[in-house]
Amino acid sequence: MIEVPAGTTRPPGVAPSVIARAARCWRAARDKREPVQQRLHALLAPLGYDMLAPVIDSVMTLGEACLGRPLCRGCPFGPDGDEALLCRLIADPERLHRLPPCMAARRDPTARAIFAGALASTVVMMEMA
Repeated sequence: MIEVPAGTTRPPGVAPSVIARAARCWRAARDKREPVQQRLHALLAPLGYDMLAPVIDSVMTLGEACLGRPLCRGCPFGPDGDEALLCRLIADPERLHRLPPCMAARRDPTARAIFAGALASTVVMMEMA
């Protein structure tokens, strides 16, 4: 993960609204059994973020494995809860380790570790985009 000096904020990356739109697009494509990365690419390419299609696909897939439930469908915190959670985790991947046990799938530390790695990679890719 990229180190940020104390007292500073992470450089701006992809807007949270783009992340939320991509998460919704991913969910819709998965539910319809459509090609997820193609749908994400169609959404992200006009915004200049085409290289993030596989990144979003991976982080969403691994997020579901970690949390043990479908993302962006039936979130216990409301319809936009998973999108907000994803944005917060991408902004600060260390938050994953502070999630309550019901959300962090503590029973499967391997899934959590893999998701943490995906979040850190997502941060790097978004800063490069």
